[in-house]
Amino acid sequence: MKIKAAALATSILLAASFSFAAKKKPPRPFQLRDVVILNGAQVPAGIYELTWETHGSSARVTLWQDGKFVATAQGASVKNGVKFTEDEALLRVNSDGTKSLIEIRIAGAARAIVFNQTDAPVHYSAMKP
Repeated sequence: MKIKAAALATSILLAASFSFAAKKKPPRPFQLRDVVILNGAQVPAGIYELTWETHGSSARVTLWQDGKFVATAQGASVKNGVKFTEDEALLRVNSDGTKSLIEIRIAGAARAIVFNQTDAPVHYSAMKP
């Protein structure tokens, strides 16, 4: 009887741990129309495979091109009041003229992935591949 109770308790703990595991989203095409800086890396304009996984309000985004790793960044998954109708990238124009990717908005989702907050001027760019 003790073995059955231990097995049941172990099963419950395993089931509970899976509910707290990171949620990995399937890859999707994502286009950058400008050269951007993401987590210190310069990312050329182009079409990428975007993958991201969330764990609570934390999110990690990775860009791939032709099966090769390009860049990754940690951010926060932030709730928005309405679903976005198309993929978008929110860019910050830096004082040296470069552009930093500070937010990704995914079509059909009411959440955005925010990489950092700033009061600097921003540039919106629709991201249809």
